[in-house]
Amino acid sequence: MADGSESDGANEGADDGGSVDPVLPGVDDTSGDDEPEITYDLDDLGNVKEEWEGVTIYLPSDLHNALNLSYRELSYESARTTSYDLQKLQDFYPLLVAVGLNNLNQSDTDDLLSMLEYLQEEYG
Repeated sequence: MADGSESDGANEGADDGGSVDPVLPGVDDTSGDDEPEITYDLDDLGNVKEEWEGVTIYLPSDLHNALNLSYRELSYESARTTSYDLQKLQDFYPLLVAVGLNNLNQSDTDDLLSMLEYLQEEYG
């Protein structure tokens, strides 16, 4: 990069003229219907505790509570509307991180500072 910083290639090839719609594995939006067809198969993931990298994070109590509540609400709604049993380790956490990284990659420094201010005010 021209400013001397290194790139991990995450944003290479992205169009700087607008936002990028996230495309998540397992969601087929080519059907033309309003609702994307879910093709995600839990059996393909294997044992995540043995096969994936573990990460430990520390969160303020209020944010931890909001995270758990969000998982429970999404899990209930998923089971109620699709009969899909949303798993915390295999589904929720990876999705949360992927969507968060996508948002951070599309943010500039001012956006980042605004998000940090919000985090501190809301959960600090």
